[in-house]
Amino acid sequence: MGFLSFALFMLLLLCVLEFVSAQPKTEPLEVDAMNKIIDHWNLRRKVNLNIDPCIQNASWAPETANPRIACDCSATVCHITHLKIYALDIYGEIPQELFLLTELMDLNLDQNVLNGSIPPAIGQLSKMQYLGLGINNLTGPVPAELGNLTKMISLSFSSNNFKGTLPPELGNLTSLQQLYIDSSGLTGPIPQELSNLKSLQTLWASDNGFTGKIPDFLGTFTQLKVLRLEGTNLEGPIPSSFGSLTKLEDLRIGDVGGSDTSLDFLENLTSLSILSLRNCRISGQIPEHLTTLPNLKILDLSFNKLTGPIPASFRNSASLQYLYLGSNNLNGDLPTDIIGSALIALDVSFNPLTGNIPTYRKDISVNVVGTSINDVNLDNEKASQMLHCLQGNNTNCRTKNPSTSFSVNCGGVEKVSADGIKYDDDSEMMGAASLYTSTNNQWAVSSYGIFISNPSGPRYIAQTDSQITNTLDSELYKTARVSPNSLRYYGLGLENGVYRIELHFAEIQMDDDSTPSWKG
Repeated sequence: MGFLSFALFMLLLLCVLEFVSAQPKTEPLEVDAMNKIIDHWNLRRKVNLNIDPCIQNASWAPETANPRIACDCSATVCHITHLKIYALDIYGEIPQELFLLTELMDLNLDQNVLNGSIPPAIGQLSKMQYLGLGINNLTGPVPAELGNLTKMISLSFSSNNFKGTLPPELGNLTSLQQLYIDSSGLTGPIPQELSNLKSLQTLWASDNGFTGKIPDFLGTFTQLKVLRLEGTNLEGPIPSSFGSLTKLEDLRIGDVGGSDTSLDFLENLTSLSILSLRNCRISGQIPEHLTTLPNLKILDLSFNKLTGPIPASFRNSASLQYLYLGSNNLNGDLPTDIIGSALIALDVSFNPLTGNIPTYRKDISVNVVGTSINDVNLDNEKASQMLHCLQGNNTNCRTKNPSTSFSVNCGGVEKVSADGIKYDDDSEMMGAASLYTSTNNQWAVSSYGIFISNPSGPRYIAQTDSQITNTLDSELYKTARVSPNSLRYYGLGLENGVYRIELHFAEIQMDDDSTPSWKG
């Protein structure tokens, strides 16, 4: 190698060394903390930080990486700003070292097996914008110190086992756009201080023990697109202020006590795609304007106090796919052409309705059990007559050969148990509004509802290949029917008397060593 070539080589090497040495290093306190966090959650095999965690092009830095560690190196020292450990079954308590990462902006610990409480030290992470602690086993109170994180845009601690009420300090999070607190174990009234959250676009608060009236201030959240308040102890009526939520696309309120509610507040909510007001003490008639909402795909008004006829104008909807009106007091004839071009499922069960349903497409699910509607699409006339008995209005339900018992293998094929009992086949595929009568006409099953939020799609039968222990009849426990709203079994043609019902079931939705992977 000539002198000139050697000199150029050395110059290039010096430039490379200078470039590498010029890259900022990660704050040593954060490096130490990150290593302790990795060891605490036994993640060393997934992230072996034997080099600087903020080194360029690290395998754990891309958005798709899991675990993910990403940094901001715009200053003379790098800081860890993003940490994701998602659905990796990490367990134990949240380590104190986590709160030394004071530059964190995005922390995702969703869908693990974390326990213990959220330490108050979380209030030190004042730059946090996205915090995910959902689907864990966290307990204790929700710390008031969360109210210190005033830059927060998205907060999730749903599906945990917290105790107590929502801290009023959450009202300080005025930049918050998404709040997920469903199934978190919270109780008590919703604090008035939350009325400050004017930027909210998404609020999931279902399946909690909230008490008191549905807050009127929710009607001032005019940026809301999604609101879920199902399965709480809140009382109505639904505030008329909700009529101002004109950006709402998904509104789900359910299981509301207290005073009756009308549907008048819906008139201007033309952006709605999903509307579920199940068991909300809604009274009066179905207004015509509800049938003209241009984007409405799912409408569930079941288990209310609605009266009067079903508007025939539902047939004109080009968007409505699922219509659930069961368990009300709707009367009159069912409009003969109610099944519009887009309709997939219709449930009008348990209403004093009359009329006829014409022949419909095979891809449509219809449930009219508990009505006086004639459905020419039923498999046989005997089944149709049997099901009219379920209405119970001056109907003679006698049968020549009444039975005294029946057994069903829910969701499975016919089986005979170890003690000789025959369990009937119940493997018929049912849809979003279905009715099935057994081949022996001794029983029937009806189901309605749609799994709106299930990423796995509709699953009306759950099943497992695992061996069920502590029983001689493992095969009987490997299937089950699943319904998002209503699942009913009926005995047909039974002798009068007192009956004993035995239910046998096993947990087949989730293995002992895994975390939940979906919610309905």
